[in-house]
This record gives sequence, structure tokens and C-alpha cells, in this order.
Amino acid sequence: MGKIYVGDVGTEIILDCGVDISNATVREIVARKPNGQVVTWTAIASGTNAIKRTVLAGDIDVAGRWMLQAKVVTPTWSGLGETFSIIVYNAFG
Repeated sequence: MGKIYVGDVGTEIILDCGVDISNATVREIVARKPNGQVVTWTAIASGTNAIKRTVLAGDIDVAGRWMLQAKVVTPTWSGLGETFSIIVYNAFG
């Protein structure tokens, strides 16, 4: 993935869960912004082991290090995945 900028739309964020989550009833990405605010985005399946969010207008609104985690609920398990970080840049950064 190339650089991500504040205001980007259409960027795909894909988190590999490392196990088969094809029977998940909930697929979300929990994101902690650099300012400490936590948001939850809905996600869709990306293959059998990953979830994907296509960034919408307003999703990426703060520059800095974002922390992301997959949140998945299956009939037998629910929880968070490993923490993943991305750097979001201001325009011309």
C-alpha cells in the first residue's frame, strides 16, 4: 500500500486474521486515531481469513499513527485481532 493521506477515499484497508473467519457474523475494524478517539468501521470478508474496509469520505480525518484491530464475531468465538498501525500524512507530506 502506498502512502495514505488525510481525506483519502477508496483506499482499501485489509486485515489478515490468520484463521478462517468465513462464518463470521460481525466483521469490523476498530481504529484508534492519533488524537485518541476510537471509531469502529464495518468491514466485509476478503477471502476466508481477512476483512476489508474501503475508506469512505470522512473516515481518514487526522494525520499521524493510527492503530487498527480486526473485530470478529463467529458462532463460537468473538474478539480482537493483532494491532496493526498505519501512518496517515497531511497533503504534501
